[in-house]
Amino acid sequence: MKSLTEKLGMDPSLEKYQNKFYKIMVEYLGEEIFVADGKGNVLFVNPASAKIIGLPVEQIVGKNARDLERDGYLSTSCTMEVLRQKKLVNMLQKLKDGRTVLATGVPIFDNDQEEIIMVISTSKDVDAVNELLATVEDKERELRIKDAEIAKLREDAFVEEGLISIDPAMTKIRDAIMRIAPLGVTVLVEGETGVGKELVARALHRFSERNKGPFIKINCGIIPENLIESELFGYEPGAFTGAQKEGKPGKVEMADGGTLFFDEIGEMPLALQVKLLDFIQDGSFSRVGGIKRRKVDTRIIAATNRDLKVMSEKGFFRQDLYYRLNVIPVKIPPLRERPEDIGALAKYFISNYNVKYKTHKTLDRKAKDVLRGYTWPGNVRELEHALERVFIMTEGSLIDDEAVKAILYGGGSELQRDEGKVICTAILPLKEAKNEVERQLIDKAAELYGSTYKIAEALKVDQSTIVKLMKKHKK
Repeated sequence: MKSLTEKLGMDPSLEKYQNKFYKIMVEYLGEEIFVADGKGNVLFVNPASAKIIGLPVEQIVGKNARDLERDGYLSTSCTMEVLRQKKLVNMLQKLKDGRTVLATGVPIFDNDQEEIIMVISTSKDVDAVNELLATVEDKERELRIKDAEIAKLREDAFVEEGLISIDPAMTKIRDAIMRIAPLGVTVLVEGETGVGKELVARALHRFSERNKGPFIKINCGIIPENLIESELFGYEPGAFTGAQKEGKPGKVEMADGGTLFFDEIGEMPLALQVKLLDFIQDGSFSRVGGIKRRKVDTRIIAATNRDLKVMSEKGFFRQDLYYRLNVIPVKIPPLRERPEDIGALAKYFISNYNVKYKTHKTLDRKAKDVLRGYTWPGNVRELEHALERVFIMTEGSLIDDEAVKAILYGGGSELQRDEGKVICTAILPLKEAKNEVERQLIDKAAELYGSTYKIAEALKVDQSTIVKLMKKHKK
């Protein structure tokens, strides 16, 4: 007759060693282990199993599992169920002390897969399992609460930066900001004028590890071409006529340890693009009129309302600089493509104006419909300015659709535009009227075009004239 070792295909010469090894292993397991032969006779129990049965190990080994069932130590023997069903069994067992355990019995067949030669049963205290599950659920609940708190803090931070949105496309952009911000990589923010490119740049800075450092902005479309290099890189004493005698640091030096934001990067002169590329490559530069190389640690974020790829292909923008800037592109959709945001933004701006002007005004439903029906060529910036104008011009507490239409489509001011003609609805001093026309033109053009070069092109004047007018009207 074959021994159990032979039936299992084990090397008899190793049996003693293996038995000792496995016995040590299972005795120190926290799981209850109960082993019986093919007739239900107990071959082995580990201390954990003996403890739940309520008998010493030596009083269990040699007994038949049926006897333990008969004597009430187990309500139903998992071992005997396996022998009856000849398959793996999961079941609940009631113990003599009233506890319930979840038992699993596994049949071990001989080499011919015909005879069960051994049954290995394991069990777990159901109460202990339930306690463990309850602990896990408590931890999961705590994590959900923490996640909700983090999401609330994140939303509050976006609101503080003015990046208000409920549109799915913008939600993806905000999620991308959270992923990108800590990495410190160069980001190119693309989108039409007024969509909120600077808000994205500021959010990237806020959620980065550089948020304790400065956020320095340089608008490449406003600074005159002959001054932009010195504004960016600074200058040494006596570098040019009118220069400060002690020299001056540029925006790059001011951004050390923080973020340097190039707004309207597409307007940067080609000649200066070479020097910017050189700086991006190794983080060093020379001031205008100097030869000393200065090292600066800053993150680069650029923004544009132009297609830099097309510009680079046509030779209007350096291709190598484009690829340096376009490490991570973030494309912001225009407001007309995310109408759901119009209502959210309107609510945000009106709330801010109520605080600013110490009043309480609201938009009625029809006014909101008018806002949603407008195309917003100037995007979020135009919406913000339009709402401030209508807020100020409305005397009562309710802003209606007619007041909004007056601002968006004409009316609501002493000077109006009708069919291409500027008309006057009241008598004004000529100088005041001219200033008002200038101011409104600059306001509207700034909303639509952003760049002084584009404003100049639209108003058919020199870019330097636009710069002077913007300074005059403090834009």
